[in-house]
Amino acid sequence: MDLLATRISSIFHRHLGKTLRSFRGSALLMAGCLLSAGVSALQLDVETTPNGEVFPTLELSRPALGTEALDDDGNGLLRVRLNGLAAGKAVKLELSTPGLLRPAVIERRLEGDTLLRPRLAWDVDALRQLRDPRQQMLTVSISGAGLASTVRKVPIRVHPLDEALYFVRESKADVDLGWAFAAWVDPDHAVVDEILGMAGLIDTPRSPGRDERLRLAREMWIVLERRGLRYASERTGISQGPVMYSQRVRLLSSIWDDRVANCMDGSVLIASVLERLGIDSVIVLVPGHAFVGFYTGSDKREAEFLETTLLGSARQSETQGQVGEGALRARALAGFEAARQAGKTAYRRASPRLDGRHRPDFALIDISTARAYGIMPLAGGNKRMHRADVVAQAPNQSSQRPADHSP
Repeated sequence: MDLLATRISSIFHRHLGKTLRSFRGSALLMAGCLLSAGVSALQLDVETTPNGEVFPTLELSRPALGTEALDDDGNGLLRVRLNGLAAGKAVKLELSTPGLLRPAVIERRLEGDTLLRPRLAWDVDALRQLRDPRQQMLTVSISGAGLASTVRKVPIRVHPLDEALYFVRESKADVDLGWAFAAWVDPDHAVVDEILGMAGLIDTPRSPGRDERLRLAREMWIVLERRGLRYASERTGISQGPVMYSQRVRLLSSIWDDRVANCMDGSVLIASVLERLGIDSVIVLVPGHAFVGFYTGSDKREAEFLETTLLGSARQSETQGQVGEGALRARALAGFEAARQAGKTAYRRASPRLDGRHRPDFALIDISTARAYGIMPLAGGNKRMHRADVVAQAPNQSSQRPADHSP
């Protein structure tokens, strides 16, 4: 599978299903639970990908299909298999675990062996308090006419909102989740409002031309320098294989309040502002690093890139009170041009490997393409975005690379 489209169930399941079938042995949490039911014997299996790990962000970044409690509306990384039950048997399946707004309840009449993809209703406010992965129990119960009510408790590890799972390799199969980084890009966040207000860009027309896009990016950069946002050199990779690859990404409010951003934090913040301004952006992943780019035209043939490690260079070691506005602006403009040149160099070095064949180390994540898949901002919950038209197949990553840089 080249890309994981967490878009809607029909797309997601088509891409994910083939891969997940190959992991069934390694990703199995609970197998062979035989439930006596008269002449029927039900086998209940609960599986997760990765094995025993649950990332609520992958569910929260997907829009609901519009109705409550759809059994097949989940992203497929949590699956319940029901085998051995006579066709037409009515059952009720319920899943609960700490951190949910309510249990997931599925009631349906089975048509033979069934694979269910429950969607868990995560409580975002509760998850915000989670700083590290938490070991807990997932309680799964099943009941129905002619079935003895049965409860199973399955150990899982729930990961916090600031951990992005972007690649899984199990049983010689790969699951590419890189598009999920777009969930941290939130153009409607209050922080974006504040940045645009400080830059005087609230009423900026959408779909600007090349020169205007560069001007808007410069003004945005100046505001980040005025805020005192600085790059923090820190280890951002949480799990780097061999099975699970994940990265820490701060939420926009944390970046803004703490005035600290690692390379990925700076990239998602800048991409959020650009998306609000109608400028399509990309995030480029290279080993141990990320940087942001934006297209200079609607045809996406040319792009500029910004090296976010240069954030904070305008202030250097001086405090905010010791730098005048004029001097700060001049330094910020110089820093922006330096970030442009460094970004161009970084992209040219990485470009030959941004062909989809060097995952998970190298990737180009086009935010507008991620939106077409249905990946939406985390802070928006299921109210933020409407479903896009069905995407029949994710485009190859190599087609997303800009053909050249602006000179």
